Amino acid sequence: MEACRLPTLFRNLGSLSLQRLRPFSATPAASPRLWRFVSEDKSEGGSSVYRHTLKFQRPSTIYWQGQLRNSVHFIGTVDFPLKRIKPESGQFGVHTILNVRTSLDSNRPLKILLLMLDEMAEVSIKHLKPNDFIYVSGHLGSYTKADVNGKLVTKYKVIVKEINYVMQRGQNSTCQKLEQSDSGQGETGFEKYKNRLHLWQVFFTNPNEWRDYRKSKRNSKVKPNYPDFKHKDTGEALWLSTNDPPWIKRQLQLQDYRLAEGGQGEDVSYRSRVSEWVYDE
Repeated sequence: MEACRLPTLFRNLGSLSLQRLRPFSATPAASPRLWRFVSEDKSEGGSSVYRHTLKFQRPSTIYWQGQLRNSVHFIGTVDFPLKRIKPESGQFGVHTILNVRTSLDSNRPLKILLLMLDEMAEVSIKHLKPNDFIYVSGHLGSYTKADVNGKLVTKYKVIVKEINYVMQRGQNSTCQKLEQSDSGQGETGFEKYKNRLHLWQVFFTNPNEWRDYRKSKRNSKVKPNYPDFKHKDTGEALWLSTNDPPWIKRQLQLQDYRLAEGGQGEDVSYRSRVSEWVYDE
């Protein structure tokens, strides 16, 4: 079954350029150490103690950067029509709620308030509708709200910096067929596609938990149909596709760029680090 190519809704002003990407640290002392791919194949040689040491060595330290502060990204559905707000700063703003599935079998989504300001607010109020399936990224914050008993409860919000449609229902006949196919039993094609995008979100949240086999596939060390990425514990697999949404390719480019700057290249177990997007201001 083929997945349909999905158009991008909108991105933050300015085009992303790899030439403008910055590594986490400007000094060699803070540059990540070399993290080699640790294989479970004993034919590659090396003692088990050596491989264990490489795999579990202490993560490097980086300098604090404002652009990394509470950077998050979510995939979910728009809960209700956007409402106008009047921030204290006088900026034009709108808000809604994003329903995020915390796991594939969860029926109780995590509700995140989305706050869009200025140009992002103007574009959002023009395009976003309830039940739109979208990707958002931005900075995480919190606020308090009284519940039915008058008790203040802490809730979370995202000041949105980028939004993309993940699926536009009803606008593409191929997508309609994808959603309606296999409706007799099991997951529909649409559900499978959403689950795959959710798995990509899991990957970008914790890339250190996955192994990268792209270079091994190019060098014919593994079969061509082998996964591009595989989870080290669960065995869940991800394959790159020409039909992937643009944000998947762009986030991979950012990760590969940083790894190359650190002299690591591909075929590594991704080290734990903050996952963020870079924007043109």
